[in-house]
Amino acid sequence: MNVKDRIIQKRKELGLNQTELAKRAGLKPPAISQYESGARNPSYDALLKLSNALGVKVDYLISGIKDESDYSLDSMSEVLIKIFQSLTVSKKEEIINYAMLLTGQKKQTEILSTDPKQYAAYIYSQYFDKKLPIDIYNLATELNVNILYGNIREDADAILFKSNHTIILDEKLKHESRTKFAITTLIGHLILPWHTNEIYYYRKKGQSTLLTDNTEEMEANTFTTNLITPPEDLQKDLSIYKSKNASLSNLKQLADEKYKVSLTSLCNRLVEQYNDTFAVVFSDNNNKITKSFSNSIKIKDTGSDLDKRSIAFDLIKQNYKKEEFKDEIVKATTWITDASENEYVYESSVFNPEYKSVLTLISKINKVSSKS
Repeated sequence: MNVKDRIIQKRKELGLNQTELAKRAGLKPPAISQYESGARNPSYDALLKLSNALGVKVDYLISGIKDESDYSLDSMSEVLIKIFQSLTVSKKEEIINYAMLLTGQKKQTEILSTDPKQYAAYIYSQYFDKKLPIDIYNLATELNVNILYGNIREDADAILFKSNHTIILDEKLKHESRTKFAITTLIGHLILPWHTNEIYYYRKKGQSTLLTDNTEEMEANTFTTNLITPPEDLQKDLSIYKSKNASLSNLKQLADEKYKVSLTSLCNRLVEQYNDTFAVVFSDNNNKITKSFSNSIKIKDTGSDLDKRSIAFDLIKQNYKKEEFKDEIVKATTWITDASENEYVYESSVFNPEYKSVLTLISKINKVSSKS
């Protein structure tokens, strides 16, 4: 069984349908549908909401561990836990420091938490004085992390050797925002004290960071997104789109100049922030939808043909030699499966000449006059 199977099993045990589970968890039914179909894995935040709604621990959804007894602790571990529980706070801190020493780690922060977001907030405050963009190379220098390039493409995009604080990036990894995400994620593994493996990989061959069901990878990804796009700043910058249609050209300027992240990354964060309003769709030069990211908008299925009324279809047909942005109000049925004929969406699309693909941001609106 994997994550989706355990969500389905527990939901059915509780006698809930997808809509009822979504309401309990504070999520949207399409998101539950995507999780249970395996179209995408829930984020770390979504897992926390689902675990509360289903009355289980996050560890159960990820690995099937129901409670502490499932860990099958040996007698030595049980004795250590009992000793630890009886110690003073200062003694516990000594034990933690010694445990980190034994696992070849160095304490990187003054906080102790099990929430990756708190470590990201600490780094943002202490190392960057809450100023953007995040210079991950300066952070690496501050943490005495060596960054090298090598031919590791067969293994992963990047590798962290934790004991000697060394990150090796594949020499073919040249995209700035992707490199930044890789380094930040591996630094997350370095900082989170319970991540004790000697070696960590970023985007291992044949694997997706978005579809992982590895707890530590989810936690490192959560650390990364909350560090390079801090929630407080992001909420202020994206709040204008509660009353204004979102244009990819404007979002790209924000992504490039303030956050130094990819446009895709910022669009995904916009969907997370206002999941009732936005959806992200990717399409290729075969005029097919290749993937989508939406929590509440029912976008047409992956593999579906692009609607000829869409801007995305036109951009692919034109096959531009350079990056091309276009915005237009279109019928909602162009993109959304359960839309009515009197509904419209604001479509903002950009053609990528390198990959001959299109990124589309869908904004729900009520009528044509809503165009900004």
